[in-house]
Amino acid sequence: MGIDTSNLTFFVALQASILLGLLHGISPCGHSWPILAPFCISSKNLKKALTICTFFCLGTIIACIFLGAFLGLVGNIIPQKWDAYFGMITAFILVILGIIMIVKPELLHFEDEEEQKIEEKAKLALSGKAEEALNEKNKKFRYGVQCGMFSIGFINMILPCPTASIMYTYALVSKSIITGTTIFLSYALATSLVLFIISYLIGKTTKFFRNLSDEKYEMLINRISGLLIIGFGIYMIFTESKLL
Repeated sequence: MGIDTSNLTFFVALQASILLGLLHGISPCGHSWPILAPFCISSKNLKKALTICTFFCLGTIIACIFLGAFLGLVGNIIPQKWDAYFGMITAFILVILGIIMIVKPELLHFEDEEEQKIEEKAKLALSGKAEEALNEKNKKFRYGVQCGMFSIGFINMILPCPTASIMYTYALVSKSIITGTTIFLSYALATSLVLFIISYLIGKTTKFFRNLSDEKYEMLINRISGLLIIGFGIYMIFTESKLL
């Protein structure tokens, strides 16, 4: 009995997406919990902190559904006879990207010193406004913060992220809206799970998260993600080469 390589590849891609989603949630990059931290801290209320997190995660989830469906649809445009070649090319790109993430992880997410200062000032200003508004029970501003967090979550996912390269690749080669959406949604849900846990714990202690935001931890997480991406890329090379 032959092995259905398409189902096997989907299962591997699904597992990789979940693992990368968990890592993405933990990683102190600009697409993850550091955006939520100032708002969660300034809210001084677990319910409000989780509400802010919910809107951020909803934006991320909806963006993932859109991306997965769109890429699955675009994949149908690619002629079937090109599938194996397209899969091989994208697999090699994944391996190269994974190697870069291991050897030079700082190239992917670390901003210039000046950009970091500007970002920190902006976050402090935003957190201060959020605290003042929440303390005064200003509903209009609170809804504005919630809509803003939804927009940030959506835009952050739409912008290409190296850790999401597996999903972009597999959603295209799958030629299926359902499959593409499932892969991206699994990534978003795994990320959201971590963000909810962090939002809950962040009100309990801040020392751990200050330490976690250190550059060395982001480099470590990027390297782990790089290993996963290389592994999936090599797996794709072997499976696609059988179709040539």
